[in-house]
Amino acid sequence: MVVPILLILISFLFILMWAWIISIFAANLGISKKIDELINQPLTVEQKQELDDLQLDLDINAYRARNAKRVVLIFSFLYVIAALVLIWVNNRYGLYTYDGLLSTIKLTMLIVILFFVPSYIGLELISNTQGASDNIGARFKFTQELKPGEEVEV
Repeated sequence: MVVPILLILISFLFILMWAWIISIFAANLGISKKIDELINQPLTVEQKQELDDLQLDLDINAYRARNAKRVVLIFSFLYVIAALVLIWVNNRYGLYTYDGLLSTIKLTMLIVILFFVPSYIGLELISNTQGASDNIGARFKFTQELKPGEEVEV
């Protein structure tokens, strides 16, 4: 009875986690499109403020993903440690049969492989590629330096 409840809870957590990761990724794509539209035109003061706000949104999402990535690493580390402690306790006290211990370890490793590894990869993508305000700032600085129709000195 415990295994079906555990699988339902893990499945719910998996769906919830991936919905959050995909929503952040989609929001970042929308923000990046808005930034690209703003960079490719001369800006008013209000548009420069909007660009700063959009860059801040990207950086906040990257910061949240970086912190969530730490949580994923901590929980995966705890799952692996729990599996090792379970093996040690079973060797010491003989709590499980070999088949019971093997199924418990397989379930624990399945959780780590199916849940924590993809979530870490998704959060790594968000935290590294989406919070690139330095890159946006460099592109914006380049567009400020070169006005339309202006010649470039070599």
